[in-house]
Amino acid sequence: MTVSAIQYQVNDLAAMERFYRDALGCEVTSQNGSVTCAFPQGARLEFHEAPVTQHEAAKDNRYWKIGLTMPDLDRAVAYLDRMGWPVSRPRQFLDIGYMCHLNDPAGLPIELLQQGFEGRAVAGPEGHDIGAQATLAHLTLRAETRAAADAEWGESAGMTLMSVQPVTQYGFSLYFFAKTHDAPPDPDLTTVANREWLWRRPYTLVEVQVYDDGRPITPVDEGMAGLSGIKVTP
Repeated sequence: MTVSAIQYQVNDLAAMERFYRDALGCEVTSQNGSVTCAFPQGARLEFHEAPVTQHEAAKDNRYWKIGLTMPDLDRAVAYLDRMGWPVSRPRQFLDIGYMCHLNDPAGLPIELLQQGFEGRAVAGPEGHDIGAQATLAHLTLRAETRAAADAEWGESAGMTLMSVQPVTQYGFSLYFFAKTHDAPPDPDLTTVANREWLWRRPYTLVEVQVYDDGRPITPVDEGMAGLSGIKVTP
């Protein structure tokens, strides 16, 4: 089962359409009270209008973010700066990756992640500075335990655990699942050597954050803009 679409409820479809088309360079279609946004690779984003409040991110919410990977992050950030859209400064986050963050008009977090570590950018395709080179690579959720993540995405969804990334300095670990026959270069799923390979996968992985302290994770608030469904296909 492959993640083919990620669905959201939002309160301003027009703003979402403008942002994902103009700022992120998606191919956008609009019909029947919904907007669909697609990058060259990875799952679609489907936005549906609803009477909801602005999204408010919290570290104990089941939903965290989406992640876009690309060969040249600085190119993307320079474009967002020219557009006047707020985005954090890129940095190499530990041995995870070279990244930055921003929010869409509904307040939903987006991570931009270079496929190579800091200093390893390569030229991407010509065209829109983000849309032409981006893959919707990650849907990031949270679970209370690794066993819960394995049960939902491994046993129930039939996905393969592709990478395990302990982030002990911040008290959590990341687990990446995908339905694929790809095998990491190194069979040790914790090795840093696999990570740039992982960021280059041309499909959407499910990333699950699990805190070391086992804190409770709260479900999605149906009255707030946010995740409303996940479509998977065999």
